[in-house]
Amino acid sequence: MQFKDKVYVITGTNSGIGKACATQLLDKEATIIGLDFKESTIKHPSYIHFIVDIRNEERISEIFNDIDYRYSRIDGLCNCAGIFANAKPFYELDSDEWDNVIRTNLTGAFLVSKHVARRMIKQKNGKIVLIGCIRSKIFRPNMADYAASKGGIVALTASMALDLAPHNITVNSVAPGFTYTGMTAKSFDNHDIRKSSENIIPVGRIAEPEDIAKVVLFLLSDLSDYINGETIYTDGGFIISK
Repeated sequence: MQFKDKVYVITGTNSGIGKACATQLLDKEATIIGLDFKESTIKHPSYIHFIVDIRNEERISEIFNDIDYRYSRIDGLCNCAGIFANAKPFYELDSDEWDNVIRTNLTGAFLVSKHVARRMIKQKNGKIVLIGCIRSKIFRPNMADYAASKGGIVALTASMALDLAPHNITVNSVAPGFTYTGMTAKSFDNHDIRKSSENIIPVGRIAEPEDIAKVVLFLLSDLSDYINGETIYTDGGFIISK
């Protein structure tokens, strides 16, 4: 997989899967443009950081105008930014709570992908990866907002793939299972919760962000040129065991 001197946009680079993707690509001599609502935790000469709420299209547009000035192309995008469920049954959610999850996890990915895709169409190639979740396929109570947003990612991935295929652009998504990130640390730092979770995963362990990032890098590489519109469930075999 050759990433040297290529330019990638990654959202949610401050922590978790987004940071792991950025770090692995930087290790392979790529240039990374990171988008996050917090200050950068990555310090590297080939990394540039923009603070942005990905629900704000005006700010996104400003950032990509800046990117156009700095770089001649964008080789790939990975939409990693997201938030978790409000942890309520759907009938107790108010519209603001619902909108916050949907607009961050789904609309944010749409907005960033739209602005990247317009540039990729002009250059006649590119790769886009979205981050879904096993909760788009296997459900739990009190997660309607999150499940809907991640189910939308699966549908958005396939739809975008069809729209962009004529322009030599592929779109795929990665759906992680149980993964240790900033959002899940509170649960998985509990020994009993972690052990019970590991017991139902066929490979016997919780994923680290780096496990998910490896699949993202595959989808951003030329090794995945004939894969398009797919969601790859990266869950240690959890789904197939159900």
